[in-house]
Amino acid sequence: MLAFSVYDGYSQTEKETDSIVETTINALDEIVISKKKVLYTQKSDRLVFNVENSIVSEGGTALDVLSRAPGVVVSQDGDLSIRGQQGVAVMINGKLTQLSQKELANYLKATTSSNIKQIEVITNPSSKYDAAGKAGIINIILKKPNSEGLKGTAFASYGRGRKNRMNSGFNLNYNKDKWGVFGNYSYTFRGEEEHKTFNQSQYTNLTHQEIISTNHQTSITDEPLTSNNFKIGTQYEVSPKTNLEVYVDAKIGRYQNMADGTNTVFNTSNQPVFDALTYNDSKEKWFDYTYAFSGTHKFNDEGKNMAFDFEYETSKFRSNQFQSADNTANATVVNDRRGYIPSQLKVFTGKVDFVNPFKEKQSIEWGFKASIKNNDNPSVYEYHENNEWLIDFNSTNHFEYNEQIYAAYANYKYQLEKLNIQAGLRSEYTAINIDQKTLNEEHKDDYLKWFPSLSLKYEFTSNHSAHASYSKRINRPSQFDLNPFRFYDDSFNYSQGNPNLIPEITHAMEIGYAWKSNFMASVYFNSTKDVFTEVYNYNADTNTTVTTQINVDKSYNYGVNITNTAELSKWWSVNTLFNVFENKFMGQILNSNTIDPIMTVNLSVQNSFTITETLKAEGNAQYQSKSNLGIYQRDGFFDFSIGISKQVLAKKGSIKLNFTDVFNTNNFYIKSAVAQTTIDKKYDLDNRIATIAFTYRI
Repeated sequence: MLAFSVYDGYSQTEKETDSIVETTINALDEIVISKKKVLYTQKSDRLVFNVENSIVSEGGTALDVLSRAPGVVVSQDGDLSIRGQQGVAVMINGKLTQLSQKELANYLKATTSSNIKQIEVITNPSSKYDAAGKAGIINIILKKPNSEGLKGTAFASYGRGRKNRMNSGFNLNYNKDKWGVFGNYSYTFRGEEEHKTFNQSQYTNLTHQEIISTNHQTSITDEPLTSNNFKIGTQYEVSPKTNLEVYVDAKIGRYQNMADGTNTVFNTSNQPVFDALTYNDSKEKWFDYTYAFSGTHKFNDEGKNMAFDFEYETSKFRSNQFQSADNTANATVVNDRRGYIPSQLKVFTGKVDFVNPFKEKQSIEWGFKASIKNNDNPSVYEYHENNEWLIDFNSTNHFEYNEQIYAAYANYKYQLEKLNIQAGLRSEYTAINIDQKTLNEEHKDDYLKWFPSLSLKYEFTSNHSAHASYSKRINRPSQFDLNPFRFYDDSFNYSQGNPNLIPEITHAMEIGYAWKSNFMASVYFNSTKDVFTEVYNYNADTNTTVTTQINVDKSYNYGVNITNTAELSKWWSVNTLFNVFENKFMGQILNSNTIDPIMTVNLSVQNSFTITETLKAEGNAQYQSKSNLGIYQRDGFFDFSIGISKQVLAKKGSIKLNFTDVFNTNNFYIKSAVAQTTIDKKYDLDNRIATIAFTYRI
């Protein structure tokens, strides 16, 4: 028998379903053609990270995997950015999430990487997609077996950093003739310990020559997270042209953040005038249920079809906070604080999509979508004084947020001999109603926006092609961004929303070139109006820092992106991703007209080694130089991770061992100098993890 090995690096074939070329083995008489699995697949509008083909991603969480996706950076709070630009929309299986940043971060931490098939980083989505997310869309595609009979996988993993981490669960499906059922369950425990240092200095003037006072804070956190996620559903083939699916998806979890720390204030002579031991305890619970009904129908064999999807999500979130500080420097007393922050989210989403081919090599996609959201957020803060708990009316509020978005789109596709054209237009009408029941204040707003998109791809030869794309996008402030009442991190730091925030509008452009399936380079430019920027203000009288967001005039994000695949030998292949970008902010920001732009380099190199037929290894390295995060500057960071995988039990099982952030260099250090204040924050994250994972396929 003859055997040939084909390496498929970056597929340039644009499939209607955006499917990814996977490993295949085809028997042709006595010839076997095998195709190696690849880590990345590059398309004209997205880069696909095949997570199931990555050894070092096994046994982690969805947030861990995202931190290693090409061009994606995760902040210490779980905030995502693409190519250095914040404002990312996240989809799960093509459906936009409705969670807040904090809720989304907790959900991703509670989702095991063993359930993830692929991550798509879509920088210039077509009009078929929601216009949300100025930096683009990250689509997390979960595994879903669909073969005949009973199939599935079971998995378990144990990891150790500063704390223990465990994942276990299974995915099962049974298909028989026209009917199928599927389900999955996962249990996650994530122990985490972080070390934080916060320095803040106040100056007499804008030149920062003479210090008035310095605030030094430290903390060590213990952050256990436990989650139980399950999904069960059924699908039925009504006819050869019609399929229906129903499922229930549940996410139930709890998270606690216990922090022991210090807070010291030094005067001009560097003498302590305030010195406190601090303790903060935050307990969170969530119960999230999604009920979905979807289906597809083929009108004919020429490709005319319809798909519909209806979802109802209800989520209950509870947060109980306690904060205390014991000052030993003088007689100043800091009152203990506690907070009760419940939240009830209800979201209905419905959409219908059509595909209509007409004439030869031409088609039009069109559809409608409606999203109706209600978030009820009554919060109560209290402080302890004279042996009793009193309500803090500056922080207590009953805030209700209602949002309705109605969208319609049309997307035209035309395939010439060498030129592929896709042009679309999306319209979204947004209506918002904010009711601050405590203050008896109501605010309403509505607006209609149009979002065009265009992509072109020209194939000069079978080995050479070029593409260009443009899209207009929006990033709306969330209900948490708009809520003006206080959310305390501890007794000395709190954030509050800004009800005057208006949406960001982004125009994104990109042009690129590809050679064979091995090399792709692109140049991109994004212009954003009314940019969200985080700012802070320090109150020396109360030793308190308040953080909020404002709109500034505009920002520009531009850069060059290069991807390359090379098979150095039969047993060694390398994927390299290189991105250099710059963010430039324009507008008045707390007595400053501009923020100095920084040219940032991001380099990721992934090495795959085939040691034997059943033994494989990986070595992944990522480096990013200094970058801008609004008014903050983030220091450079480096991550190096290794892994090895061994197939066992007649190749039905696999054992994987990986070690992430081997040198403990993937940390989060930021600093800022605005007005008469400088801030320096250091987060020593719990990223160095050794994990062993076992997977068995039924």
